[in-house]
Amino acid sequence: MSCERFEALLVAYADGELEAAERTSVEAHLRDCPECAELLACLRTASASLASLPEIEPGPELRRELLAIPLRKRAARGRFALVLDLFLKPSLQPYYAAASIFLALVSLYAINPDKSAIDKAVFRTFHRGYSQVEKLTAEAGSVKDRLGDFAQNVYASLERISPFKRAGE
Repeated sequence: MSCERFEALLVAYADGELEAAERTSVEAHLRDCPECAELLACLRTASASLASLPEIEPGPELRRELLAIPLRKRAARGRFALVLDLFLKPSLQPYYAAASIFLALVSLYAINPDKSAIDKAVFRTFHRGYSQVEKLTAEAGSVKDRLGDFAQNVYASLERISPFKRAGE
């Protein structure tokens, strides 16, 4: 195994949380790898140093001060906090991005000195697309009519042949 794998296991090894098989493989690696052995020594030193620090219980005054921080921030934002919260929602960011792109395109159009050429190109493209849609609609209608005629011919033929009627009927 690589040192990266053993480095991930060293904290659990130092805390005595490894199973026997993993513990023996880590110990074998530590005998062969001085860097990992040094890292384990550093981990044990840091753990002992942290354990020797006294636990401090914050007093009631400090607790009140810490709990009052969000309230002061909210009060400092003023009357428009609700509006500000609405605009800062991460779920609205795609809409803001789309609106920004749209406004950038509109502003580029507004400051363009050759607006009439852009208008002509847009109208030409729109009318080409519209005429293509009209052609496709007309073709679909003619295909539908031909299919309708074909279906009527099939129904008429089936009525004459009557494959589903019995011989005595």
